Amino acid sequence: MIQKRQIIAAAAGVLLGYGIWAAAQNFGGTADGGAGNAGYGRMADAGGGAGAAGNTAAGSGGLGADGTGVGADGSGLAGTGRSVDGSGGAGAGRSADGSSGTDFSALSEVPELNEQELAAVRRLAAAVKSGSKERIAAELLADGDTLSWLYYETFGEERYRYDGTEFRADLAGEGLVLTGAASVFYGSFGENGPEGRCTALQAVELEKPRYDYSEGTWKDGRMDGAGVSGYRYYQGPPQGEAEEVRKEGRFVRGKMEGTITYRNTGSDGVTATYTMAVKEGVTQRDDRWIPGPEEGIYHLEADDNPAYAYALTEEEMKQPRWVNLLVWDVEE
Repeated sequence: MIQKRQIIAAAAGVLLGYGIWAAAQNFGGTADGGAGNAGYGRMADAGGGAGAAGNTAAGSGGLGADGTGVGADGSGLAGTGRSVDGSGGAGAGRSADGSSGTDFSALSEVPELNEQELAAVRRLAAAVKSGSKERIAAELLADGDTLSWLYYETFGEERYRYDGTEFRADLAGEGLVLTGAASVFYGSFGENGPEGRCTALQAVELEKPRYDYSEGTWKDGRMDGAGVSGYRYYQGPPQGEAEEVRKEGRFVRGKMEGTITYRNTGSDGVTATYTMAVKEGVTQRDDRWIPGPEEGIYHLEADDNPAYAYALTEEEMKQPRWVNLLVWDVEE
């Protein structure tokens, strides 16, 4: 009986009508729609108010004493200047006191980082190497001010690939690339962005910290092939929200295609899994979608738990909700 079910009006993509789960851009957090529990027991998997303010404050940790971040005599730049001890040139370069600095001389187009920025990047790289999304998110939030300053001020919103040792202007290769104050792509890159196996991860902290992610196969900077996208509150969800949401299947230029799986794990740890057909990110209604007691709303019973059903309005079924939200190019 419908009245005995707990209807989940949960969004794995752009949830219109019951709330919006949108990827945060720049300093903003993730804006989530309000949790429900209204009418027929429907509740939203993405709740909360306005997005977190994000890391708007510039990090501390200054540049060089002369304001340039390089030696006072201009050393450390490719092919120019020498330090007071006579060393330098096109090699490593030294500061005015003769101490060695980080060698970016062979990559003159990459801005020089200060020690605080370098330390934050190394911690993030170690988290990426660990493979733990929770650890990566925690590092992004803990060093948010420094990484924000690095991306928006030092890099001027340009993207460089960190190969584990240094940043490179050439994106092609393995490594990580910062794309915002608390967002990073890591894995394999081509000249146009992610290429092959890659993961995008963004950390946000509303009432509780969470990470949004998209991982799988990419082509020309877009998800294209087998992939997974979703989010997880890794220290428990706010009241009334799902702890984890996951959508898995095949992506074609950023939109899901064919048979996909959507999984919702509630704050009580109960999981409901739904299998459905999708074309160009739009839900394809078949005879498994049953009209509900509310006019214009259809329910899909969970594959693994008949007590749960996924609800969509007719209008929502027309929307391209099954898409990758963590995009490489904001104009995609």
